[in-house]
Amino acid sequence: MDEILDFASHDTGLPIKRKVKRNLITRESMERYVDKRMKDDKDAQRLEQSRLVLEKFGLLPPGYDLHSEFLRLLGEQVAAYYDPKSKSVNLLDWVQPDIQKPVLAHELTHALQDQKINLEKWELAGGKEDGPQPDQLEQVVEEAQAARQCVTEGQAMVVLLDYTLAPAGKDILTAPEIVDVMRASMADNKDSPVFAAAPMFLRESLLMPYTFGLEFVRTVLAAKGKDATYSGMLENPPIDTRQIMQPETYLLKQDVAPLAIPDLDKLVAPDYERFDFGGMGEFDIYLLAKQYAGDEAPRNYYPHWRGGYYFAAHAKAAPKDQIAMLYFSRWDSPEAAHDFAKLYADYLPKRYKKAVLQQAAAAGGTSATDAQSAFTFETNEGKATLEIQGNDLLILEGYDDKVAEKASEVLLHGMSLPQSAGKSTK
Repeated sequence: MDEILDFASHDTGLPIKRKVKRNLITRESMERYVDKRMKDDKDAQRLEQSRLVLEKFGLLPPGYDLHSEFLRLLGEQVAAYYDPKSKSVNLLDWVQPDIQKPVLAHELTHALQDQKINLEKWELAGGKEDGPQPDQLEQVVEEAQAARQCVTEGQAMVVLLDYTLAPAGKDILTAPEIVDVMRASMADNKDSPVFAAAPMFLRESLLMPYTFGLEFVRTVLAAKGKDATYSGMLENPPIDTRQIMQPETYLLKQDVAPLAIPDLDKLVAPDYERFDFGGMGEFDIYLLAKQYAGDEAPRNYYPHWRGGYYFAAHAKAAPKDQIAMLYFSRWDSPEAAHDFAKLYADYLPKRYKKAVLQQAAAAGGTSATDAQSAFTFETNEGKATLEIQGNDLLILEGYDDKVAEKASEVLLHGMSLPQSAGKSTK
């Protein structure tokens, strides 16, 4: 471990400030650790809360036991982990000797990152550890946290590959084909039956920090060198998944301004109450496009994303497991908004027991660039509408006509919420 820590420090330029604790542990110990972290971890709790939202978007099958399956997935996939609370690297005792050293190169990179910036605090990215924040901040924090996870895992993946290539006198820049080899090995599921059987959403969410993170760090390393890639990136991290998935936007310091968000609780009051809120970033578009149209579809959509969020609410008279969904997104052109609306509308009948297209309309302009379009479906869980105004797309599922009309006026036409619309719960 000490020799590998020296390698990781030299490879990244991150200094060794203290000795790293190390433990050889059993699979059972790891599973207990993961289970405890999932029960205590804010992100894991949020994932559980969002299960109905993920089902609503079609990303999980109905009734999916998210906690148990996620635990099984990690139990199969994890070979070692760095625990920032105990400042220790923990290697599972069943890992084959020939892969122990590259795995340690990865995990010891996390130890160096932690010694530089305190990983637990850094990965919060301005969010609160003990509760939700206002919607306006939440959309920013979620994206920043996802981007920072890609930084930590992407840096560690580069060190793992550099360590693997070092005996041949090469590294990830002089042997870039190693990235394709690594991607192919990650996609090979023959030794990972739990992973192979998991929904696409879980597989891609687990891989994203490693696949997109690796390519992001490699791109910055080739363009800016070691200091900017490791120490510099920890000091000036990417702000969202767009910068991860399109590294040129990070290098050029291009960002997307957060969307202004009205008082959504007041918007749906008094007949609905908040269930969940979340930002919808570029990687979320990747997931939706892949779910709705297959492996080759995402690149046609996610580069055109310019902001988004969802707001799930529960009608006070509805069954507890039935939610209504508001999904607002902004695109780089009206054409891109139309393209995503069509993708979403085409898949919508697959997400409901009954979904019949009632209306598809275009009005308000003479070309695709200034026309307002709308799709209306009647489903077994109420009405679903998709409405486009310029670059903006508003999708509503399961809300009554009163809320739908108010949402359109406020979110697409700039009207203010009246003070008498209802008392906000926030």
